[in-house]
Order: sequence, then structure tokens, then C-alpha cells
Amino acid sequence: MLRFPTCFPSFRVVGEKQLPQEIIFLVWSPKRDLIALANTAGEVLLHRLASFHRVWSFPPNENTGKEVTCLAWRPDGKHLTVEITI
Repeated sequence: MLRFPTCFPSFRVVGEKQLPQEIIFLVWSPKRDLIALANTAGEVLLHRLASFHRVWSFPPNENTGKEVTCLAWRPDGKHLTVEITI
């Protein structure tokens, strides 16, 4: 069981979303209402937080490989870095 210090704020669930592929990475933008996800199929998806509207997607292909190994936002939230294996 995970235990968190009491200094963390509590969150309440406001909705759930079923996705067709298992999510392996999920990172929130530090400055914008965006969430980046990577799934087991090798896709990278960018969605709005509130509506979960898809803003952008990057499908895997023979040139990029299929395994996403890391997602990270630049601290100003303007760039998303994706690391993949080839």
C-alpha cells in the first residue's frame, strides 16, 4: 500500500476514461492544460486535461521503432521530449 505524506493535497475523481491500449507513460504539462500519454502500441498522444480532446498523436512506424521509453516536458511546457528504442 502506498502512503503519502500529509502535505500532499487530496484529489477527487471527476471522471474516468477507458482507452484501447495500456498506458505506459503519462505526464502533465507543467504550464498548460495538456497531458501526454504513451501506450504499449508505441503511440504518443497529446490530450486536453478537462475534455480529453485529442490535440495531437504520433503513431509508430518502421523508422521510429515501437517502444517509448520516456516522456518529459521542458520546464516551460513548450516542448515534449519522447525517447524511443529503434
